Amino acid sequence: MSFQLVYAAGGTIDKIRELPYPHFSKFTRPFIRGRMIDVTDTPTKFTDTYSLPYATEFLSVAFAASEYCVGDWWELTVNGDKVCETIYTKELPESVSMGNSFGIVYPLPANADIKFEYMNVSGTAKQVWYNVKFLRK
Repeated sequence: MSFQLVYAAGGTIDKIRELPYPHFSKFTRPFIRGRMIDVTDTPTKFTDTYSLPYATEFLSVAFAASEYCVGDWWELTVNGDKVCETIYTKELPESVSMGNSFGIVYPLPANADIKFEYMNVSGTAKQVWYNVKFLRK
């Protein structure tokens, strides 16, 4: 038993391949960095910054807290570009992906700063968790 595969050049597959980067990743290995911030009962901004020593492609960020309070919000800045601005907490965990339903990747050089900020308007002590999803070589 055998089969034959026929590829019609110039069809839909070729059109998809022509989409510009970053619609399709150049990297193939998934990597997720999880972080936690202990937020005190002070109504102030809490900041967590880190970097990775290799180039990556940013995909999405997920957020959760031990307590959700009206008025509290968070932001994410990658390599100096604010990609999430004033995202209010909504009484449940949430995830923010880049792009459309097919997604895009956001290329980052090695040692790019990843900065997460949490504004504790409510002044309620809590733990805040966030995961940043990347692709790497």
